[in-house]
Amino acid sequence: MNTKQLIYFVKSAELGSIAAAARELEISQPSISQQISVLEHELKATLFSRDVRGVYLTESGEIFLAHARSVIRQLEQAQAELHQSISSPSGKVSIGFTQPICNILAVPLMTCLEREFPNIELSIYTGYSSDLIKMMKCGDIDLAVSSYDESDCKNINYELFFREKIYLLIGKHRFFEFDDLFVRKGAIRFSDLRHYEVMVTNRTDSLGYLIGQYEKETGFYLNKRQPHGQLMTTLRHVTEGHGMLITPSSSFFHLEKNDEVNAIDIVEPRLYRDVFLVSCRDKPVTNAMSKVIEKIRTITRQENENGHWRGSVV
Repeated sequence: MNTKQLIYFVKSAELGSIAAAARELEISQPSISQQISVLEHELKATLFSRDVRGVYLTESGEIFLAHARSVIRQLEQAQAELHQSISSPSGKVSIGFTQPICNILAVPLMTCLEREFPNIELSIYTGYSSDLIKMMKCGDIDLAVSSYDESDCKNINYELFFREKIYLLIGKHRFFEFDDLFVRKGAIRFSDLRHYEVMVTNRTDSLGYLIGQYEKETGFYLNKRQPHGQLMTTLRHVTEGHGMLITPSSSFFHLEKNDEVNAIDIVEPRLYRDVFLVSCRDKPVTNAMSKVIEKIRTITRQENENGHWRGSVV
């Protein structure tokens, strides 16, 4: 039994004629007759009595007609709801950001979704990249925007979409020794960084992992210390002149606009970090999740074009 057979049967019953049903449905009369015969065979019941004037429902046909109409209505309703879901997605989406990325994406993403897709309920979590992977494996978040670290990536899908530039961030006024030549040039070699204490996350976070990779490649090992947990606290520590931070522009663009910090290029080599849309391979992507991903890509392009998130869109 299939939908086509039900439609042919209902239309023939309503018009009292297989020939009339064939004309309205733009199907050949023998095709409809054959499908109705198959349906009667499957139901083990005669649905129509026939004469030269047309077809008439039998008692079994009367009973089955109500059910056939109900099934067709349900299918039409499901199709309408599916179409509505596609055109107006809804549902809960939980997403995890590292703290710098949350600073650049969270507010415009929430604002955009509230305006364009009010039926999507967005929950945002922040943490180190390793924390986000753990949350994803436990099913606590649906998506993440993050980078590689030392986490077990089994069953995790990474989709590259941005390559961000990494800077040395320093306050306008400082209570520690630092050569102003680097500030005036706007650049510092990676090897020169080792002469100063710099704040950078540990290897459980993607940035600390990345710095570790650069240290191995260059043979220059930095004098590192942990940031103060929350990004906002660490940034205040920097702006008030108590330390330096290795970080992408997504974390400090708002301070740069207010002329509170200097962002110094790290060169020889230049530091970049790949940013990925992260998902679980065995978790289906809902329409709501697809819309969130689409908006993340759009906002990333916009923030890159206006200079807030410096790097290159992939």
